[in-house]
Amino acid sequence: MNDFDENLNIDRINDFILSFGKIDNELLELKDYAIKNDVPIIRDETKDFLNIILKIYKPKNILELGTAIGYSTLVIYKAIGGRFDSFYTVEDNKDRINIAKTNIIKYFNYDRVELIESDITDFLKKNNDNITFDFVFLDAAKAQYIVWLPYIKRLMKKGAILIADNIFKEGEILESKFYIIKRDRTIHKRMREFLHSITNDNELDTNLFNLGDGISISIKK
Repeated sequence: MNDFDENLNIDRINDFILSFGKIDNELLELKDYAIKNDVPIIRDETKDFLNIILKIYKPKNILELGTAIGYSTLVIYKAIGGRFDSFYTVEDNKDRINIAKTNIIKYFNYDRVELIESDITDFLKKNNDNITFDFVFLDAAKAQYIVWLPYIKRLMKKGAILIADNIFKEGEILESKFYIIKRDRTIHKRMREFLHSITNDNELDTNLFNLGDGISISIKK
């Protein structure tokens, strides 16, 4: 390894790559709002990755678990160009639901994107026999990923893709539980269980990627 390689770090590589990205004023406006109001949204690397995956895969039935203010919803919508049969996005935070409604009306063909105001567990349990999806984006309460996984799998068609965001939780998941403060150990334990489950599940073909705050991609066999 030469001196150049030793001095090159992941952050510099990411900054260099992102410097070539196109500017989308609508997404930038939502991102600025999220930053100013301390609302967590997907990172730029994840946004760009979703954009490419969706344009290649072209899913027709989409499920997003965790709407927040609708930023990732808009990313998905733009990537598939409105060419889909169904698009459900689920959120249970009342304050964020109201903001998401405003943003969906402002930025979307809103009658085609269905915002479900529901606890995600309730939604998954009630709908597990009625509808299936070929793309699922999971970005909600991290401690619930392992709880939701069996229900999500039932909603996935054969060949469907599940992308889970923030699987590294700012690097905490990489650490021993003894380095994690006690109030966060449940999340640490459950996320480790989730990663073990999806990478050892006979129904899923899964890979983990060091992208943004970590993402997993699972394809249902």
